[in-house]
Amino acid sequence: MSPAKKKPGKKQPSSDPPDSDDSSLPVFFHMPQEKWPWHQFCQWYPSVFTVSKQEISALCGREVDPADPYGSITVTCAEQFMMYCKAAYFGDTQRQARIMQEKDPKEQKKLGKGTVGFNDARWDEVKSKVVEVGSIAKFGQNPHLKAILMSTGERLLVEASRTDRIWGIGFKADEAMVNQANWGENRLGKALMEARRILR
Repeated sequence: MSPAKKKPGKKQPSSDPPDSDDSSLPVFFHMPQEKWPWHQFCQWYPSVFTVSKQEISALCGREVDPADPYGSITVTCAEQFMMYCKAAYFGDTQRQARIMQEKDPKEQKKLGKGTVGFNDARWDEVKSKVVEVGSIAKFGQNPHLKAILMSTGERLLVEASRTDRIWGIGFKADEAMVNQANWGENRLGKALMEARRILR
């Protein structure tokens, strides 16, 4: 089938993100696939790292594994770490175990959403710190990822998710700059910038 022809005189909207090499612009990222610029910054990007249970217990304000309090967990991506901490924070030990057994980040997220006893206001108090700790471990323990993070210099890091105004900005990359005054919280971008500052 031939590609559809553009109607004369009608400008087609761009689907391309702003130039990711332009240092005057923010770094926009979203999904983990290679076709996306800066895909390594996505929480779902494959990245093995280890965090001690003592550190997680300190984050959660409770002992997350009384049977092995001085052990550690090794995760396959930052999403798995975040969802494990979410379940641990609310004392859902069965879900902690299920999240650690699951290798697909999409399924890890689904499991986390079903955390027993979840309270959004309580989770909001700690979730940004959880993602900061996960990001420090992810990039600090994987030199190739750290090099990519450091290559961004002082640029603003932005999750360009159209559907997420908490972790992202609520806009795609190609519509972000003209809507900058209306951006969401960009908590993931902020956590990554804090990790960058600490690891520098």
